[in-house]
Amino acid sequence: MSVARNLRRALVDGDRQILGTFVIVPRVEVVEAAAAGGFDLVVLDCEHGPFGVEALPPLIAAAHGAGIAAVVRVARNDEPNIGAALDAGADGVLVPHVSSRQEAEDVVRASRFQPHGERSVHLWVRASGYGLEESYVTTADDRTAVIAMIEGIEARERLPEILPTAGIDAFFVGPMDLAASLGLAHTPYAPEVIEAARDIVQRSAEAGKATAIFAPTPEHAALWLSAGVKLVVLSVDTQLIRTSFTAAVAAATCPAPDPNPVATP
Repeated sequence: MSVARNLRRALVDGDRQILGTFVIVPRVEVVEAAAAGGFDLVVLDCEHGPFGVEALPPLIAAAHGAGIAAVVRVARNDEPNIGAALDAGADGVLVPHVSSRQEAEDVVRASRFQPHGERSVHLWVRASGYGLEESYVTTADDRTAVIAMIEGIEARERLPEILPTAGIDAFFVGPMDLAASLGLAHTPYAPEVIEAARDIVQRSAEAGKATAIFAPTPEHAALWLSAGVKLVVLSVDTQLIRTSFTAAVAAATCPAPDPNPVATP
C-alpha cells in the first residue's frame, strides 16, 4: 500500500515498514531532496523548527508532488495547532508529550471529525481541495494518521491507561526526551534508554497499535527496523546536511595517495 495515498491505512494495515526524516528547514528543496533520497515521508517539525502553519502548504505540496507523505509535528496538543495542520493537507499529525489518558483523548478529540472527535469543520480548506471533495468530512478520518508521542517516564508509567485510547493509530517513542527524564540527557544512547524504548515499543504492539520511533543515526534506524518497528524517523535534515558537508570537506582536503609512489632508500 502506498504511504502517500493513505498514510493511516499504510501505518495500521500495510505490510511494509516506513522510513521518514524530520524537517526543520522549511524549504521545498529540502522536502524534494528527502523524497529523491528515498524517504517515504517527511515530518514537518512545528515544535522545534522555526516555522508555523503558514509555512506548511508549499512543504506539504512538495511532498505530495514528489510522491511521499507529509506528517506535521504540531507545537502542542491543542485543537488550533492540530486542526490547522490537518486543514493544510497533512497526511497525519505527530503530537508531542502525551503523558496521560486525558491528553491522549484530547489528541483524538482535536484530530477526528464527529462522531469520533470534535475537530472543527471547514469545507473550503486546502485539505478538502478547497471544497471540491464533497465527501471530505466523512472520509478524511479514514486516511488521517494520528500519532501520539511517548517521551518520558511519567508517560511510560501510565501506558496501561494511555494505550487503549481509540482513535490513536500509533505511539511514537521520543528517545531524546525519554533519556532526559531518566537523567541521561547527555547519554541518550545509554542501555537504560534503549531498554525503556524497547519496552514502550513492545507494549504498544501488544496493545494493537502501530509502533514508531526516532532514530538519530542510520545504525539506530537499522536496529529498530530489524526489531519490527513500523515507522522509523531517521535523523533531522540539519544533521544529515551537516554530516554530509563534513564528509565532503574531509574527502576533499585529505591528501590523495600518490598513484606512482617512489621507494625511498
